[in-house]
Amino acid sequence: ISYKEQFVNLTELMDFKSLKFTQKQVEAYTSVRRLLRLQVAEFFGLDPETLQHDMTFFSHINGSKTARTLHDEYWHSHIDTEQYGTFAFTTLLYLNSQDEDFHGGEFVFEAHGTSSAAAVEPRAGRVVAFSSDAENPHKVLKVTKGIRMALTAAFTCSTEKALSIEAFPKPSLVASG
Repeated sequence: ISYKEQFVNLTELMDFKSLKFTQKQVEAYTSVRRLLRLQVAEFFGLDPETLQHDMTFFSHINGSKTARTLHDEYWHSHIDTEQYGTFAFTTLLYLNSQDEDFHGGEFVFEAHGTSSAAAVEPRAGRVVAFSSDAENPHKVLKVTKGIRMALTAAFTCSTEKALSIEAFPKPSLVASG
């Protein structure tokens, strides 16, 4: 999730290591983002055109690593709009499964108002979608063993906010041919 004192920026890392995405990898990424967008629109009764892409990142939580920064301390409750500033809707796509690949790591919606706390067991392929504002404070329980992996893809309804997010992947990071 971070290296030394900051998040790993995949664009900068790939530039530094002179790595490029294949066209097939870009198509897979684009397809997943498109499908998540359609699922959010359907679930929340929105026109998909009103949902614009926001940040997307992979989380790689290693139970054997010690947290080095506050951002590594994923087990603290937070609200995505406060943490990231632009999110309107958040999706999580689990890339591996609890008890098979790691222990701990449940995603927990905190008790809020009249709603009680609810935990989501991570399972490869499972999608969790929620509005990103104060109605959904949440956290991830500590991973005690193994590595928990997920793709977080956010969406905004603000064109201005969407334009503030760097396009990914940059064309310079895609192999030609």
